[in-house]
Amino acid sequence: MKYIFYLLFPLLTFAQEKAILVTYKAIYNTELPTTKDGYLYINNNQKKTVYFTENINKTDEEKDENVDITVRLSSEKKGFNYFDYENDSLITRDDIFKESQLIKEKTPDFNWNLTEEKKIINDITLLKATCYFRGRNYIAWYSTSTPIKAGPWKFQGLPGLIYEIYDETRRYNWLLQKVESSTYDFNSEYLNYKNFETITIKEYAELKFNNKNLDKKLFAKLPRGAKIVSQKSFRTGFEIKFEWEEETKEED
Repeated sequence: MKYIFYLLFPLLTFAQEKAILVTYKAIYNTELPTTKDGYLYINNNQKKTVYFTENINKTDEEKDENVDITVRLSSEKKGFNYFDYENDSLITRDDIFKESQLIKEKTPDFNWNLTEEKKIINDITLLKATCYFRGRNYIAWYSTSTPIKAGPWKFQGLPGLIYEIYDETRRYNWLLQKVESSTYDFNSEYLNYKNFETITIKEYAELKFNNKNLDKKLFAKLPRGAKIVSQKSFRTGFEIKFEWEEETKEED
């Protein structure tokens, strides 16, 4: 892969906020395989970052009534991950059964394990790091050749820019495509959450995975006449096990 770098500007203080834009290719090898473009905006002093992806293209579902059907419920609102490091906060917009939710949590600790393993791509030395986060084991390749310290989705905390990261099953993959100078309004209404209700990460997990109305809402979205041959009740997504659940398991 050839990484594309445009002119990176030094830290500046303009009224019009300037930013660095890092573009990733996000490849999700899920039940409905999807490839998306991910956009990471980083402000001048790296105190704020915003990450979002392009809308998922709808996939035609099988018309055979005797096959399993995967239903995707969306509010049509664009999701994002917004870090405000000065306030030690992460705001995420995500959908739960077609309802858009704003989730507020403290900056997650990935507890990275930095290794001495390296690889060189296009004359750029990448270092390997690993971590376990909310139910998945991740492998990251990052570079310290630029002053940028960030990554896609919620990934952060490494001493460099993440070029590639994936979970050990290769279900979720992010690959850096290019880095360029840009602008971004970090005070836009799009990111405004202070005037809206937020939920905690624990409330989010409860709504997503322990919602008693799940079956009712899913069945309501199925095509007329469709039959369920088998229903899987496993957790899926980036986050499938949370800190308090791990703590409870240890106590048991």
